[in-house]
Amino acid sequence: MDDLDDLMTLTTVMALNNGVLRRRDHRTSRAGFDRLVRSGAIVRVLPGTFVNAQLITSRLSRCAAALATYPGSLLWGTDAVAALTRTLDKTAFGRQDTVGLAHPQSRYAAPGVRWTRRTVPAEHRVRIDGLRCASASYLAVEAAARDQGAMIERFLRAGLVKPAELSDVLPALASTKGHRERCRVVRASQDNPWSGGERRLQALLRKHRITGWVANAELMIDSRRCFPDVLFEAARLVLEFDGYGVHTKPEVFESDRRRQNALVIGDYRVLRYTWKQLTEDPDTLIAEVRTLMARQITSDPDQT
Repeated sequence: MDDLDDLMTLTTVMALNNGVLRRRDHRTSRAGFDRLVRSGAIVRVLPGTFVNAQLITSRLSRCAAALATYPGSLLWGTDAVAALTRTLDKTAFGRQDTVGLAHPQSRYAAPGVRWTRRTVPAEHRVRIDGLRCASASYLAVEAAARDQGAMIERFLRAGLVKPAELSDVLPALASTKGHRERCRVVRASQDNPWSGGERRLQALLRKHRITGWVANAELMIDSRRCFPDVLFEAARLVLEFDGYGVHTKPEVFESDRRRQNALVIGDYRVLRYTWKQLTEDPDTLIAEVRTLMARQITSDPDQT
């Protein structure tokens, strides 16, 4: 009966910890633990750490095992991003795969783990599905020194961060490499760009001192939710950036047309721009925007 109780306890603990058991946490259940090992029900994946054999290819379980083995660490890199976006188990964990971990001190090489030396302040740590991880805002701002804001855009688009949260992270990274570039990207992200093209479009509007717009703000039209790339509410004008790589996908193409129809029916005018137009003919873009804004002012008696 004692062995059975131990097995039930161990099984329950394992289920609550993403399929992970550490031997040192169950010294009083040594017989039950050994029985699970001998039967092949659990498999050793790191020193003193075992995983439910049925979850041996689960990336979530393997990340949980790495964190259990090294208590002072946090998920880092692509594994941290996957945890935050809850896509860890989108791909299976292979024999040669590793788990990315951050730790304040240098760590010896360990099979199945890749280390980054990083001290993440407590206010920028979170738990996702039981996994210790750096926050979305911290990861995105840290990466901005290398990726020109791509992760910031991705997390803004997914609603994982808000523009106002980004600058709060900067002091924690002040002494790290690439901080000047990081600060520049964060400043350029305050208007909520969801893509590199939108970032470029917003910068162009700011350069020409065109104001009165918001980016990716929720707009309800006949109970349909829209998030226009750039919205001039007073002028009933919407600017949309069409990146070729995304907007030629069938599902995006269809969604764009439905959204544009909804905007037109809602009495909004829509101007669409491509990367080529944005980079090679910005003067025409600005002239078109100003022309439509001027028409709105002259046609609206309240503006005269």
